[in-house]
Amino acid sequence: MSTYDDFKCTGRCEECGRCNGINKILKADNRKTRMMYFPDDFVTESGGEGLGAAFDIGTTTVVGMLWDLKTGRMMDILAETNPQNKYGADVISRITYCGRSEEKLAELSGLIRSKMDEMLDIMCTRKAQEQTDGRQISRSEIRRITVCGNTTMSHLAGGYDPMSLALVPFTPAYEGELVLQASDMKITAAPGCTVTIIPNLAGHVGGDINAGIVASRLLDQKELTLFIDIGTNGEMALTDGERTLVCSTAAGPAFEGACISQGMRASTGAIEKVEISGSDVTLSTIDNGAPVGICGSGLISAVSEMLRNGVIDATGRMDKKHPRVRLIEGKPVFILAEKPNGDPVGLTQKDIREVQLAKGAMQAGAAIMLKILGRKPEEIRKVMLAGAFGNFIDREAASRIGLLPRIPLERIEPVGNTAGAGISMVLMNREEAALARGMASHVEHVELAAWPEFDMEYMNAMSFA
Repeated sequence: MSTYDDFKCTGRCEECGRCNGINKILKADNRKTRMMYFPDDFVTESGGEGLGAAFDIGTTTVVGMLWDLKTGRMMDILAETNPQNKYGADVISRITYCGRSEEKLAELSGLIRSKMDEMLDIMCTRKAQEQTDGRQISRSEIRRITVCGNTTMSHLAGGYDPMSLALVPFTPAYEGELVLQASDMKITAAPGCTVTIIPNLAGHVGGDINAGIVASRLLDQKELTLFIDIGTNGEMALTDGERTLVCSTAAGPAFEGACISQGMRASTGAIEKVEISGSDVTLSTIDNGAPVGICGSGLISAVSEMLRNGVIDATGRMDKKHPRVRLIEGKPVFILAEKPNGDPVGLTQKDIREVQLAKGAMQAGAAIMLKILGRKPEEIRKVMLAGAFGNFIDREAASRIGLLPRIPLERIEPVGNTAGAGISMVLMNREEAALARGMASHVEHVELAAWPEFDMEYMNAMSFA
């Protein structure tokens, strides 16, 4: 898989063609829009007409991509906050809100459909304003739309009650691919435009992982390879070249800044890297802004440095005697910085525990899949890190705390927004669409809760040792 940082963009797409025009229009204002990589063997089909759109619907962020189906070039890309977030930062909160209520289901479905419609309007409008060749860009040219998301987001986008996903045995309300009419979803597009929501793979292994497997070419790997998408749900796939296992872990929203006392999304002023030397702390913040909180990558970096410097021990217990540990309302807080108003930005003991719970779930899930294949962590030849968080964390820090396998760092490879890349590949190539449609037949789902060893693995994995 090539990354588009491997060469300098000349802006002369007619002479190059290596990035399908992506480098010319990727925006620098959102991290998810800067990580679109296609595998080297991917080609778009010729003969298409009009425009197509692909959506990666995340619990936190929705990414939309507008494509020219004739040339196979990206026209625009846009990332927006999922409007459902006012009903909770995680999928369980949104499932609970629905509560088998048709009215509330319609409300949440309507929110995401309206957001998709709004994003298409923004992209088409601003692209039309940029045109200098006389071509008219309008939504009436959008002939097909493809969508991926985790299982809850796929259910809500498709109008299906997600309640069964919160109840054992976590059976989805539907199986396979959904093909809907854009007009029925109140999305303005060409007459007859279809919206295809690609299949989920299991109760909590969604279409985003399906798209990720397509884009990463995981099924083509011959050596032991672990694919990880770290988000609100920690989803993983493991292949040994013969069998491919998938699972989902309840990592929780800690890595996206939720449930952390000073947590925030990856935006201006968020602490993204921490270095500790004795009582001195050196910080890096997004856009070099004044520190106002800490995002997921900064959280991993800070906890790793606290562990390395003995501020916390292997159990996660904080050293209250450390010069940067201050008692606030009777509870120890490790002070990282001060906000412009003088308030401290720090990590509490509870924040450390949240990291232990989240990373423990991921570590235990990987351990169970390795046991099924009869392999050991040190045998992993490649780790593919997908998603925004996975591509911005410090690999060494993540390995130190056990979030990633403790293997040589050169075996750990960021692979970008594979969900966005994969769902775009499905949009523009029928063979890729067929692969995604039949993906469930290529993988084996591991229901971690059904494994007696999981609880013990989870307990052990919460240690930083």
